[in-house]
Amino acid sequence: MTEHEAVIERYWRVVWTEGRFDLAGEIYAATYRENLDEPSTPADFAAGAAAWAAHFTDFRVDIEELFSAGDRVISRVTYRGRHTGDFKRVPARGREVAVPGIDIFEFVDGRVAQHWHETDHLELFRQMGAELRAADD
Repeated sequence: MTEHEAVIERYWRVVWTEGRFDLAGEIYAATYRENLDEPSTPADFAAGAAAWAAHFTDFRVDIEELFSAGDRVISRVTYRGRHTGDFKRVPARGREVAVPGIDIFEFVDGRVAQHWHETDHLELFRQMGAELRAADD
């Protein structure tokens, strides 16, 4: 396992699975970008991640694959938890969710400076029991 891969393994295991969002500053650069959006900070990440995770108990991330190419680490993961808090207008029903995701982390000077995140949000909402409707309904 490379040094950067070890950082990302810790990110999934400690930051997300153990809920130690305060450790984001050890992983992300002081200013980083996610999905090419506006610059963000580790404090922004910690606040957003904690708010998101509050909707799911027993939340964890299982690493399916982890590999690197140059200064980038690619992970294929499965997000798991029980939907116990109302989320995006979907009432909590206590259902288990398991949703795949792919993340690419680019390191600069030992910290993540760019993070691309993709997950199947439609599948997440389906598993939570959301009523899916066409956009014009």
